[in-house]
Amino acid sequence: MGRWNWLKSSSAYEHCAPASFGMALLFLWMKTWQTIFAGQLKAQIAGRPAPALSFSRFVRAALVQTVIQPSGLFILPLALLFTLPFGWVYAFYQSATALGAEDGAEVKRVFQRAIQQAQLWPKQNHLLLAILALFGLVVFLDVTIGFFQIPALLKTVLGVESAFTRGGWSFFNTTFLATVWGLTYLLLDPLLKAVYLLRCFYGESLQTGEDLKVELKQFVPGARGAATVLVLLVLWIGAGPLSAARVSENPHPALRAPHSEISPPDLDRAIEQVINQPEFNWRLPREKRVDDAGQKGIFASFMDGMLETIRAWSKTLARWVKAAVTWLADVLDWLKEKVFGKNKSFSTKGRSDSSWMTSLQILIFVLLALAACAAGVLFYRTWRQRRRRTEVASEAVVAVPDLADENVTASQLPEDDWLRLARELLSKGELRFALRALYLASLAHLAQRDMISLAKFKSNRDYEQELRRRARALPDLQDAFAENVGIFDRVWYGLHDVTREALQRFQINLEKIQAC
Repeated sequence: MGRWNWLKSSSAYEHCAPASFGMALLFLWMKTWQTIFAGQLKAQIAGRPAPALSFSRFVRAALVQTVIQPSGLFILPLALLFTLPFGWVYAFYQSATALGAEDGAEVKRVFQRAIQQAQLWPKQNHLLLAILALFGLVVFLDVTIGFFQIPALLKTVLGVESAFTRGGWSFFNTTFLATVWGLTYLLLDPLLKAVYLLRCFYGESLQTGEDLKVELKQFVPGARGAATVLVLLVLWIGAGPLSAARVSENPHPALRAPHSEISPPDLDRAIEQVINQPEFNWRLPREKRVDDAGQKGIFASFMDGMLETIRAWSKTLARWVKAAVTWLADVLDWLKEKVFGKNKSFSTKGRSDSSWMTSLQILIFVLLALAACAAGVLFYRTWRQRRRRTEVASEAVVAVPDLADENVTASQLPEDDWLRLARELLSKGELRFALRALYLASLAHLAQRDMISLAKFKSNRDYEQELRRRARALPDLQDAFAENVGIFDRVWYGLHDVTREALQRFQINLEKIQAC
């Protein structure tokens, strides 16, 4: 994650070389252990003990991966850009990882074998890539959803607030996406290595037959058992004539008729039921049915058929309900047996054990009843709160502007609110602020009548000139507004005090403005 910090750091140039070298070493370290993992997995598949990891073996595997794998950082993106050769190129580098930890592995030999395995079964290779790509997308979405849920659970359960719960856009920054992508790679890469290891194993078995040897090893224990049984059978057959000489004088004992527990009527009924099933009755010859539609009528025949169908459906539904009830009873009996044990165990114990187990059963029943009551109360309260939840008509609370602020404009309140605010300020004796409220009320009134357009950058002089252009036919309106602008500028921007006479004159002019 330090890469994102180095992109904007002032000392990024100083850390560039050592950080790049460290990343290269980590990449080679990862590839070395991946090929060792593949070697251990191949030994397990072949049914032989895994070779010991010696220092020379580790160095040889690291050397092979150092020579082959770094070029994939450049060739794989180019192959993906051209799309078509990506499957073969990707299979080559994965095969090099799968074959790089074998005994006596050399760079040239591993390179040649990886090329051979990459060219083998291209259809299977591309199909595997498509399936693994879809599976990787599913894993990526699962990890993303998990990271979405963890902050929400922490906030709900522990009340922990984080940047992810305060703003949803935190999930879409590069650090989050890189973390999710890295975890997806860690989860998916062992599966990729196992898949391409199996490809290499079965591909090389076309010449070595190692897959057949592995399958034959599975039959060795069974073959030994079969040989033992065969020897015992031969010995038993050889001892047969000796035992036959000792048979009693009655060589033909009376033969008894086989006895069956099924009565003939039940057997006939079962045969008839099986024959009438749809799987078998289609083989029977078609019977000529008497057409009783003419006797009953078309409507009566239709009603009989419908009633017969409803009756059959009812029987089927009854069987399903009976099966469900039976299954539920079996489940309850099983739970009772697992929780409390079998009833016969109580008779084998002493009196004290029986009373102790009885008390334990009562305690468990009480706890279960309390838990059920608590769940019922919680469900009832939740349902009641949802039922009583009504929409509350909320009204926006208009914030009172600070008249001492120079950034206050007439568009922040309507005319009536400015007049009401002016009356409140007059009652408090704040004449200067009251005069400004009256002036803003006059601006709001003129803007409502489209005689001026309110803008934050306009001055009082601009409003006066704009009013003269738009209200040429109303000279009284122009004079009243110009006089009020003069009074307001002398008081607000000058050193003049607000007198009752000036305030009264301002209100008279405001009434003229409102009347025009």
